[in-house]
Amino acid sequence: MNDVSITPRVSVVIPCYQAAWSIRRTLRSVMAQRFTPFEIILVDDGSTDALDAAIEPYADRIRLVRQDNHGLAAARNRGIALARADLVAPLDADDLWHPDYLADLVAALDGAPAAPFAFAGSFRIDEDDRLLPDLHLRRAPRHDFAGLVSLNSVGSGSAAVFRRAMLLAAGGYDPSLRDRAAQGAEDWKLLVHLAAIATPVPVSRKLVAYRLTRAGMSQARPQRQLAAIDAVIDDLARDFPAAPRRLFRDARTMMTAWLLPAFLRNGMMGQALREAWRGYVLNPLWWRNPELLLVHTARLRMALRARPEPLGLLSDWTDEDGSRPFGFLSPSGTG
Repeated sequence: MNDVSITPRVSVVIPCYQAAWSIRRTLRSVMAQRFTPFEIILVDDGSTDALDAAIEPYADRIRLVRQDNHGLAAARNRGIALARADLVAPLDADDLWHPDYLADLVAALDGAPAAPFAFAGSFRIDEDDRLLPDLHLRRAPRHDFAGLVSLNSVGSGSAAVFRRAMLLAAGGYDPSLRDRAAQGAEDWKLLVHLAAIATPVPVSRKLVAYRLTRAGMSQARPQRQLAAIDAVIDDLARDFPAAPRRLFRDARTMMTAWLLPAFLRNGMMGQALREAWRGYVLNPLWWRNPELLLVHTARLRMALRARPEPLGLLSDWTDEDGSRPFGFLSPSGTG
């Protein structure tokens, strides 16, 4: 898979920091891809856990690169710089791909030569690979520049395949956010910059398992995620002075809706009230944006249901054809 005599079509870039607990499952999801050829570049961003033991079964199939801890953006950029393929597929070290992921997104890019990236839908899982209840939107959200500013309709750092040349031309992921104590929204900023060049192409399937963890920034440390969002909104407003200012107000409203539950779960009532003021009182016409109305309506429907429990193991989930695409997660490893 990393045979240097074969030019890969896709470079899978996996930044890894303290992810020994999850990386083996992530790599198994890459090995299960029905698309070839691809290479895997794993960037160890200064891990001190048992990463070497975790990846040992795949040592001959990945390119392992080590560096001091410089953060997610720098680790992704390092992998992009080393990529041999024309297409780059970032994957976080705890997320998972459906076996059709690369095949479907590469086909989408082949059919849209001007698109800077293709992206798929995501669904949520917990630390034990259990499916979590998710929003059900009644239509696909807008995915052009305006849609990505106000809604971030891609939604996951593991859900897009990029043209490497356009990534490099855009400067890659912004490592300065970490220096500004605002790490956490680098992918959103990059997506918007690329969508300003050309509209990306969506794949209307949920092919990415996005993992929520108890220690995740948006769940356990929402104030840090808020700092990242504020920094990116300010950067985007500066970078695109001709864009309507309402897009950035709507972006703050949308991100407020996302973070408010985390503030409330963490007992941060004062912060929740301040963000509600900024997101809604200072943007009273937010409901005129159909994309925000779409998502808020879905959130309301979800909130009105009884407190949901996990929906079962991802390994038991079946496709329409009756197959179990994530069967490789089961002890038998069969699909």
